[in-house]
Amino acid sequence: MRVVLIDTATGVVGVAAYAEGVCVFAETQRIQAGADAWLTPALARALTTLGSLDAVAVVTGPGAFTGLRVGIAHALGLALARVLPVIAVPTLALRAAAAPGHPRVLALLDARKGRLYAQTFDTTGETPRALGEPADIAPAALDLADVVVVGEGVGAAGAALVNAKLLSLADDAHLRAAALLLHTLPLLDPGAVAPFYLRAPDAQPPNLVQ
Repeated sequence: MRVVLIDTATGVVGVAAYAEGVCVFAETQRIQAGADAWLTPALARALTTLGSLDAVAVVTGPGAFTGLRVGIAHALGLALARVLPVIAVPTLALRAAAAPGHPRVLALLDARKGRLYAQTFDTTGETPRALGEPADIAPAALDLADVVVVGEGVGAAGAALVNAKLLSLADDAHLRAAALLLHTLPLLDPGAVAPFYLRAPDAQPPNLVQ
């Protein structure tokens, strides 16, 4: 199966392409805002590398509110235009996939406001197996017993990780390790794909006055 993957959940935006279970293209860029300008040409390069396409994968969360919406919009546009199914990829499982062979991998993302998105996985099998639900948590509340820590949230955790075992990985490591994970996730109709925010947005629509 030939799949393109879009990841705009964090400040490390990425696009990857897979052919028959092998990553054949991966690019990332650290972007604070305006991912569209980089994403469109990167996606075009990935599609050129593949030639043909069987499914579109997109990271659906948790992550940055605007970033998730940008990535999902691109993925759904491509899937609808080509009449293809979509694979919804959990952000934290994707990060854990870059650290195979560990009984406890703690994947972290920066959730802002001094908090983290966190989830622990067993990666001793072919794909990450969740050991609990994803959480919106303060760094001081992390369970660091016998874990290996990965993900963009490491820097935001600060002193809470001073005694933890950290894995330093390339920005595209999770993309290059994702092929097996993609094959275990269901193929969805584009209409069934939605962002998973984990936290309610800060900005709420005003109440309408009757």
